[in-house]
Amino acid sequence: MNLAIVQPVAGAWAKRFPYREDVAALGATLLAHGHKVTLTVLDTCDEVALAAAMTGSQPELIFIYVESPAADLAFRIAGALALLHRAPTLPFGPHAALKPDECLSMTGAEAVAISPADVTAPGYLAAGRNSLDYLRMPGFWVKCETGVMRNPPSRPPESLDHQPLPARELYFSDQVLDAAGMAYVRVARGGEGGASPAATDPHGAGTWPMSGVWPVLHRPVESVIQEMLKLAEVQLDLGGFRIGNERWVSDAKWLAEFAPLYARKVAFPFRTTLHAPDITPEAAELLAVAKGGEVRVPVGSGSAMIRNDILGLHVTDDALAAAFAALRKAGVRSAASVEVGAPYETPASLQQTVEFLRRLDPDRVDAVLHYPVPGTPADKAARENGWLVPDPVAAHLAGKPAVALPRLSADDIITALESLPFAVLRPHIVPLIRLSRRVTIGKRGTLYDVAVKPFLAPPVRQKR
Repeated sequence: MNLAIVQPVAGAWAKRFPYREDVAALGATLLAHGHKVTLTVLDTCDEVALAAAMTGSQPELIFIYVESPAADLAFRIAGALALLHRAPTLPFGPHAALKPDECLSMTGAEAVAISPADVTAPGYLAAGRNSLDYLRMPGFWVKCETGVMRNPPSRPPESLDHQPLPARELYFSDQVLDAAGMAYVRVARGGEGGASPAATDPHGAGTWPMSGVWPVLHRPVESVIQEMLKLAEVQLDLGGFRIGNERWVSDAKWLAEFAPLYARKVAFPFRTTLHAPDITPEAAELLAVAKGGEVRVPVGSGSAMIRNDILGLHVTDDALAAAFAALRKAGVRSAASVEVGAPYETPASLQQTVEFLRRLDPDRVDAVLHYPVPGTPADKAARENGWLVPDPVAAHLAGKPAVALPRLSADDIITALESLPFAVLRPHIVPLIRLSRRVTIGKRGTLYDVAVKPFLAPPVRQKR
């Protein structure tokens, strides 16, 4: 079949570095099954570009990748495609999985993927449009004459041993590396919500959770190393790797095989984000053996309620403290990531976050504005309390709070965002930040934006 993938992107970072592993993985699987695949990345509803892409490829089915910040754009593109080409569309991606009913209302949509598309799409395409297997395909919600067939999530593969390498060739070469020159390499899949390989039997009768959460599955170590070496050959500006997913160090045996091999054969810096309970002293020591760069640990907030009930991180204070202590003892640099301005944030919770981060003692603090992703507990809380701003996506992409909190103004939230990393690592700078943000210089912004921020060194702890 001739197939097309359309990937809408929103925001400056996504426009410059649009690579998504889920898109490249779907492309690789479709190519491995003998289909012809094209990829079109758009940051606007460009009908001329769409018409050229559709005329050139003449796809019989169009996959549309949908992530939350670009969801509105995806709907506009689907409407344009219906007028230009009329091939059926199939939304997939994180927003599609969280909001399948919404995505199924997309113009031209015949089904929506609620499970990873690279795993489920081959069976869907092979089933044919006139069979009951097509309507009953796990991992999809499918439109039919009587309504919608809401099928359960698909089961995971038995292993990732034969998973094809992601089709990065669908992207332009300069779209694969991020601002730091790093390429993303996914070495494991599954484990969302804290599941572990022993928590469920993915192939046993009656034990697979209907939520679709996979146990942690790892790719073969040698396959991962070969992918990295191949990237090093073709990407002359490669600066290192971002290794995922967040649960990849949960398998001690796999990590023990990977770490020395990575240090010996690859030896590029790497960054990774890890689930705190997986960072045992043994795992931290192996990360040190790999001679990696930085381990980022999602902390979310110093408030356990915000961290777990709103942000859904499901991690205790003790687990976070143990993780940072293990990294510190092993000599592995750490970064604590927090979100500022989530529902129920207050001045007290912000101060609680600062004090908690000082206890954790990371080498760097990564603070970002919270965005209530549709379909998550944060989004539900914001909507139920009437806290969402009129256009939360536009506000977030513009660097403004998407949640209007009763006890914090938008300016309070931005000030907290800018000052929080300094409050943890360089507290003497905080009064300067707060004071300079109160002084407005016409249309140029605040004194902080014009004369202070450009000259502040990043709040990063010097090597211990």
